[in-house]
Amino acid sequence: MTSRRCSERIAVVALAFVLALGVPAYALGQATGQGAGKTKGKVAGTPNVEVKGKAIAMEGDLLSIDGTPIRLMGIDAPDPGQKCRNRYGHELDCFKIATAVLAAMVKDEEVACTVSEKDRTGEKKGECRVRGVDLGAMMVSRGWAFHYASLSAVYQKGEAYAQSKRMGLWAGQVEKPWQWRSRQLREKTH
Repeated sequence: MTSRRCSERIAVVALAFVLALGVPAYALGQATGQGAGKTKGKVAGTPNVEVKGKAIAMEGDLLSIDGTPIRLMGIDAPDPGQKCRNRYGHELDCFKIATAVLAAMVKDEEVACTVSEKDRTGEKKGECRVRGVDLGAMMVSRGWAFHYASLSAVYQKGEAYAQSKRMGLWAGQVEKPWQWRSRQLREKTH
């Protein structure tokens, strides 16, 4: 077995282990909204819209519910083509892993999203929940996405926990997605 295939299998096993462990009580409290408070309000001209149904994870921070793409608000997960390294230095496709984690969270579940804004391209953004648990908080507190501090500080404690326990992406080396995108743009212009 090649080193890459072995490291990918290790990542899948680690993912299953992380999913089986669950989330600590305070992070779960944050995910259910008990510790976080309201972070989203109505954006002028964009009333909150409820979208419910079966979801498909398109990316680690993007769901499609009955064909409607909804970006999880306040978080940023690795982008297509973005690689990271595990604690042993082996390269992994962190985009695929983060997407698989989100896919496992929504599999066979009804997802309820409150869409509270659209960005300049018309993409819908909102908070999505499964059984009352905030998926953005779960992704961040398990270490598979980063909180987007410029948009919301609500997931900061969950990220600090994941980082302190070296969970998910924090177990190895990863470039934050917004930094990775900026670097990709700079490299294309040179």
